[in-house]
Parts: sequence; C-alpha cells; structure tokens
Amino acid sequence: MTRLISTIQTDFTVQVRNRLYAIGLAVAVIIAFILSWITTGDELARTVPTMMLLTLGGSTLLYVAGLILFEKDEGTLSALIVSPLTVREYLTSKVITLTGLASLEGIVMIAGAAALLGMEVLTSFNVFVLLLGMMAIGVVYTLLGIVVIVRHNSITDFLVPVLFIATILQAPAFHFTGLLESYAWYIIPTTAQTLIMQAAWEPLAAWEWVYALVYTAMTIGVLYAWSLRAFHAHIVMRIS
Repeated sequence: MTRLISTIQTDFTVQVRNRLYAIGLAVAVIIAFILSWITTGDELARTVPTMMLLTLGGSTLLYVAGLILFEKDEGTLSALIVSPLTVREYLTSKVITLTGLASLEGIVMIAGAAALLGMEVLTSFNVFVLLLGMMAIGVVYTLLGIVVIVRHNSITDFLVPVLFIATILQAPAFHFTGLLESYAWYIIPTTAQTLIMQAAWEPLAAWEWVYALVYTAMTIGVLYAWSLRAFHAHIVMRIS
C-alpha cells in the first residue's frame, strides 16, 4: 500500500509537470463554453453524457499514451522491472491518477456550463451519480489506452489503431443524442457508463441499472486483466 501511495504521488507530480492538468482544465473550460452555447438547462440530460463520452475518453487515451511513451524514453519502465514496485501497482496508479484527472475535467465542464447557464441547473441532477459515470468511463479508457500503447513506440503509430477503436466506442453518442436510437448500441461497452451519467438526470429502469453497473464492472475487469497481460508481453518480456 505504501508503494502504491508513493507511486500515485509520483504520477501526479509527473502529470502536473507535463502540464496535463493545465491542458485538461483549459480544454474543460472551452468545452464548458461550448456546452452553454449548444444546450439549455432542460437539455443537459442528453448533451452532458454525450459530451463526456466524446471528450473524456479521447483526452484520457492521449494522456495515458503520452505518459507511457515518456516513461519508455526516460528509461522509467526499464527501472520498474528491477524495482520492488509491481506491475499491478504501476497500472493501478495510472488508472487512479488519470481517472482523477478525467473526473476533474468533467467537474470543471459542468461547473463552467452551470455558471453560464445559471447556477440553478446544478440542482437539476445528482452530482454523485454523474461523478460515478465519469469515473467509470475514465477507468475504461485508461485501461484501454494501456492495452494499445504498450504495443507501440511512437504516438503516430498509436493514433491509427486508437482512432478506429475510439470511433467505435464513441458511436453510442448517436443513441444518446436521439439521432439514431437503438438498443443495438448497448453492445458497445461505453454505452453502460454513459447511461450511468444520464441517470444523473433521468431515472433508469431496474434492468438498465443492472446492465449499466454489471457491464461496466465486467468491462473494467476484462480490460484490467488484458492490460496486465499486454504490459507483461510487450514491456516486461522485451526489457527482460
């Protein structure tokens, strides 16, 4: 536990020094202005979950890719192999810190949009449910980013497959905006986390809660196991 806490502190420091917080918060403010421009308080149930799906996922994928590539170049990953820190602790720290950053971005987006639309909109939704959905989607995209980036040595090589994957994962936006509603979108894992965020405004049926929570837990479990295997195969084995 002490090693994990120390690693989290180090990751946070590195992320601050690499200006991820400055970039993330600046982007969040811009999106807050966009939200206030394209929506009203009555439409937040549709626009906010969709915007979170499109923005938090994309930024998190880029953050985790940039950090791991940076650590590859700096030799940090080589040092990890011979250090007491385990791969599980290393990956868990990345998930916690980057999910925290994604959640902070989401909070700034909502708070900024509320300030522009009228602070009364803050009383129109359940902030804890919204935060749960944002954290869930942050975890999913962080793990997915790890699975993809460990296979590549440059950001350009990473972008080709990840853009294809991101397009699929963000496709449920058509459903949540009402442009192309279909239960077929529920096959895509990110629908579950977006549904949780939508529940901050609109009550879900019991089966929708079961779907959203169970599918999210299953997705995180599979991606966590996959990220461990991918990291071991493409980082640990190659360095060893």
